[in-house]
Amino acid sequence: MDVQRSAQAVRLCNGAREKTIQWINRDLIRIYEQKNSEELVRLNYEEEPVVLDQEPTEEGAAFRWEGYLLRADESLNISVYREGRPCFAEYPGDATVYSGHKEFSLAELEGHKRTQSPVDFKTQISVTLFDDTDKLYGLGDKAAALNRREYEYVSWNTDDPTAHNESYQSLYKSINYLLVNHHRDRYYGLFYPSSYRCVFNLGKYSRNFFYIGSEQGEYDYFLLLGQTPMDITRRYSALVGKPLFVPRKALGYHQSRWSYGRQDLDQIAQRFAELGLPLDYIHLDIDYMERYKVYTVDQEEFPSMKDTAQKLGEQGIDLITIIDPGVKVEQGYFVHDDLEKAGGFATLDGQSYVNQVWPGDAKYPNYFQSRTAGYITQITKDFMTENKVAGIWCDMNEPASFRGPLPANVEFPSDNAMHLHDETHNLYGDYMVRAVSQAFTQQNRRPLVITRAAFATSSPFTTTWNGDNQSLWHHLEASLPQVMTMNLCNFPVNGVDIGGFGGDTAKELLIRWIQANIFSPFLRNHTSLHTRSQEPYAFDQETTRLYKEALRVRYDFLPYLYDLLENAHRTGEPVQRPLFFEYPDDEQAKERNDQMMLGSSVMLCPILHQGQRSRVVYFPQGRWVNYFTGERYEGGKEYLISMPLDAMGLFLKEGAIIPMYRGLTHIDDEALDTLYLYVVDGRDGEYLHYEDDGRTLDYEKGVFNRYRISKTGNVLRLQTVSANFPTRYQHLVVVQGDKETALPFAGELIFRLEK
Repeated sequence: MDVQRSAQAVRLCNGAREKTIQWINRDLIRIYEQKNSEELVRLNYEEEPVVLDQEPTEEGAAFRWEGYLLRADESLNISVYREGRPCFAEYPGDATVYSGHKEFSLAELEGHKRTQSPVDFKTQISVTLFDDTDKLYGLGDKAAALNRREYEYVSWNTDDPTAHNESYQSLYKSINYLLVNHHRDRYYGLFYPSSYRCVFNLGKYSRNFFYIGSEQGEYDYFLLLGQTPMDITRRYSALVGKPLFVPRKALGYHQSRWSYGRQDLDQIAQRFAELGLPLDYIHLDIDYMERYKVYTVDQEEFPSMKDTAQKLGEQGIDLITIIDPGVKVEQGYFVHDDLEKAGGFATLDGQSYVNQVWPGDAKYPNYFQSRTAGYITQITKDFMTENKVAGIWCDMNEPASFRGPLPANVEFPSDNAMHLHDETHNLYGDYMVRAVSQAFTQQNRRPLVITRAAFATSSPFTTTWNGDNQSLWHHLEASLPQVMTMNLCNFPVNGVDIGGFGGDTAKELLIRWIQANIFSPFLRNHTSLHTRSQEPYAFDQETTRLYKEALRVRYDFLPYLYDLLENAHRTGEPVQRPLFFEYPDDEQAKERNDQMMLGSSVMLCPILHQGQRSRVVYFPQGRWVNYFTGERYEGGKEYLISMPLDAMGLFLKEGAIIPMYRGLTHIDDEALDTLYLYVVDGRDGEYLHYEDDGRTLDYEKGVFNRYRISKTGNVLRLQTVSANFPTRYQHLVVVQGDKETALPFAGELIFRLEK
């Protein structure tokens, strides 16, 4: 074997193949025969020096560094060992994929769908499954359990409004990232940096290996190493880009429907206020536009959108408007004419390509071209200013099309090269939100952008929701693993449509849905045209009361949620975490789809099935306290816990310190003058609390405060770690069970807790 070395890379050649191993840092390795293009898939490399020692070996090659050993056999199959134990291995056996063809026409006549997996790949990356207990997590918004082993998925952003389930191979996002667990305590991550359509067969074809197959992408992947899932996720986040830090107000409650009119807005604001229901945003779907023309407003329905927004803003409610990519083909319509004149649309055979979406015949902006992206940024900024819009909801950006899919050879030239649709499809939503987010950052505002379609690299620019779910119990059940998976894939500000988008929700389903998703950073109730009204007061008094109680918990925990979001933005650590993120050696925690951690101190265990009034809860290591009842539980055990319709399964870890607010119906800076510290007695602990203006990018210049809150024995101490922002806090309230002690807020404070 020929071995060619450079500073942090090795090129191996066996006469038939060549393969390069590039050490970017201790825990991040790129292995490739040829790199995928990085012009459109933009990654971040945190390069750090790695000292490589080549070890003598009778066959192949071996390299050691900082506790790891990498071996390459004579066939150039790579394997990695940590502390002498296998960590990762390319599959060394026969990984040829075969497919049999059978007559299917009669079954199609009955209505069965023909499904056939591709088997002829330009590239196939085959990875060893060590045994039947190996688990595979990731790939984004698939409507499946956390562990996705034995399923096959296709990375191809797809608008499909039918009822999703675990067999749906493609949904709205393409996130080519896997987190793999084997041998109980071994984890690694795998990221495939190609935007072309590719297949992830996760042991469905063979129990011995899983594979990534691509008809056009290169043999090229990143291997992420680390001791724990958290270590690996931090490295992955650094590679694809740290997630967006949204405005604090974005963590409030969002109410939406396809579609609200002006009178609906007044009624919603009035009813929510009368009932004391918290509300921070109302969303306007496509019917606010003039004949579905993006960046326009229907003047008959909204004679002055700015006045409407101003009136709502005085009540603490902001507007978010939908923007689709499809531009109506209409002479005299400024967006169409400006982009057509500038050559800013996708083309086919030398002409602007036309398909059909909501406005009828429509053209697709070429966001990959800097002048087009800059134009979209400017008209978004103008639209938001003119209409006093607080956020932009990007939809239909897979891109969706009503007249068949866009052909593979539709052209999307960038500034430097020609790109075809088969390469840009999975990145179209990504580049749309990049352009839209600039409309905020150019004004020193944190972006409030929501998208349906995304790629792995989208999270620094946008929040996400998981598309057109249905008012079905199994969609409620799927929502927890969906949002946890999106979190481990570096999308912490994620959520699902509360109550379900399609179909008619029921009282019990709506109540359980808000209880189960109450800590999703993006919290929106949204439903479709021609469905039952889904506002909480559209049902009965009990529904309104229980919905309000759930929202009250959400708003009480807002500073804790905001702290987690700031930490996610800084480190990449998930907000909503699978249990195994905190307890990576706990086999019981690895497939708990119906329980989640919010940070390291809070565990949510909701009811997800119709008519259920109790459930089994597994408590990991430690001691736990029921937030509502004060009942205590020993870790490492399961308990059957009663949860009637008015109960939520919310548990705090012993010794937890949780910052809270009280009594908010809107996230109003003026009301944030009192910080509550909820202290769970038991073990000692420490907590970092963050404070800033909640709106601007000034935090990037260090304009924030950070406080260390520690508990040692019965002594609670607050210390200021950094103080570069004029605090809003005037009062501090220490909460121990039913006892509250009010104190003046001070940057340095020592308080003795009751024993």
